[in-house]
Amino acid sequence: MKTWSLHVILSLVALALGSCAFATPALAAVTVVASTTDLADIVKQVGGDRVTVYSVARPNQDLHMIEPRPSDVLRIKRAGLVVRIGMDLDQWLDALLNAAANAKVNRGGQGYVDASVGIQKLEVPREQITGASGDIHVYGNPHYWLDPLNGEIISANILAGLKRVSPADANYFERNRNAFLAALRSAMRRWQEKLSPYQGRKIVIYHDAWPYFVRRFNLKVLGCIEPKPGIPPTASHIASLIEQIKAEKQPVVIADAAYYPDKAAKSIAARTGAKFVVIPSSVGGERGADDFISLFEHIVDSLVRGFSDR
Repeated sequence: MKTWSLHVILSLVALALGSCAFATPALAAVTVVASTTDLADIVKQVGGDRVTVYSVARPNQDLHMIEPRPSDVLRIKRAGLVVRIGMDLDQWLDALLNAAANAKVNRGGQGYVDASVGIQKLEVPREQITGASGDIHVYGNPHYWLDPLNGEIISANILAGLKRVSPADANYFERNRNAFLAALRSAMRRWQEKLSPYQGRKIVIYHDAWPYFVRRFNLKVLGCIEPKPGIPPTASHIASLIEQIKAEKQPVVIADAAYYPDKAAKSIAARTGAKFVVIPSSVGGERGADDFISLFEHIVDSLVRGFSDR
């Protein structure tokens, strides 16, 4: 994981201050900086026109490897609320928070939101983590937003943060969240119906980002192309995975987020007859996956096509 020193960040800020100017929108009640596009969209759903939202990470970026920009520090410096994934996934945000020196949005401040609070965490390591363990997160697998119903918990954390920094708009934020939850629950029934014929089916993924999703929809992960998180596959690991796929009686879908290399996945699919499907793991990762609900529409429909096209 790439880390950035406070000295480097401050140097970037100094450069930006000499060349950039940002105007605060006159109509924005709360300026929010989110670490990811998924969180930014849920902020929009809850905050409506009483917020302006910016995501530090872009779609199709590896969330472990975000490079800070001077403008990111400046935005956080002027933000009323910061929302993060937490669970060590967006550690790069800490350097930005330190450099911005905005006490309101620092850890413990009224404008600080860790969206993972209250999440039932999966894959919390019980063994000692070493350099050979790969990119293991000490608090568990951090890709919890890929269970769509975790959107209820995420939105509750965001609602609490918005109410703290803008209490006069509390009722407005609550109405917006209720509307978001109604749309999410309606969509969830549709997604479960679409995937119900494929319960127990297995997928092969590149990175271990999907345990929350497969648990929710009763699917299974046959294997990961990465032998350990963050470690590129070896020829022997791929050969072993190919043998696993061939031994399966049911077809296997090769599915992964678009920002991981697809050469190995395509090769495995070609050598086993498995269906290769690319699915996004964040809002904006594919055309049509423009918000939290349409992200899962895209994922579910792509998987259904992969499972049925055999």
